[in-house]
Amino acid sequence: MSRRPLTLAAALLASASFVLTACGGGGDSPKGSGGIPGADQGKKQSASPSASPMADPNAKDRPKLKTDAGFKAIFEAWSSKDRTKNEVLLDGKYQVLAVNSAIFKQDAKAPELSFYNSGPALESARDWVGKFKKEKQSLVGEIRYHKPRVEILAKNYASLIYCSDESKGFSKEIDTGKKIVTPVSEKSYVKYVTGMQKNSSGVWVTNSLSSKRGECKP
Repeated sequence: MSRRPLTLAAALLASASFVLTACGGGGDSPKGSGGIPGADQGKKQSASPSASPMADPNAKDRPKLKTDAGFKAIFEAWSSKDRTKNEVLLDGKYQVLAVNSAIFKQDAKAPELSFYNSGPALESARDWVGKFKKEKQSLVGEIRYHKPRVEILAKNYASLIYCSDESKGFSKEIDTGKKIVTPVSEKSYVKYVTGMQKNSSGVWVTNSLSSKRGECKP
């Protein structure tokens, strides 16, 4: 495995396999970006409606998510007046945060991964976290997630489409704290399309996720 940078958020292809690309370029080691649960989510974030039963990622029966002061996720306009769409948005957000939480824990079998992912998506998420662990790397900086759009495809099935600005998100060496900076380019801006299914516990679980770099503008 080379020592070039990768992104955390460059998630799954349509076949639900993680793609390994950098914040500003390509590579095959975990030196990229992603979100972190519980971090400062910025003034631009829309408040989640209090009526939603899924507003708290650490609520009873949900796995706790690890945070880190050195990384923040900004979820901009991440809510909907429609209750179902809002639940999809919330669990789509927590899927991103769960993968980052597992990276902070350096644990490819962290319970939050299987809580918010299933099937090939879960297998790929575990593999991705394992790469960070092998390289002894974590996350630093910030990622902005914006322009979310939810489409209800059928009962208990939905698609969540959103953009991310990864120009300020990087990985860092755990032992030294060194930030691995990658150059900003059009590839720093990514469009995501996720497939989600509501399970018997009422959680919208991600089972597929594709990404396309250069599709979203900052």
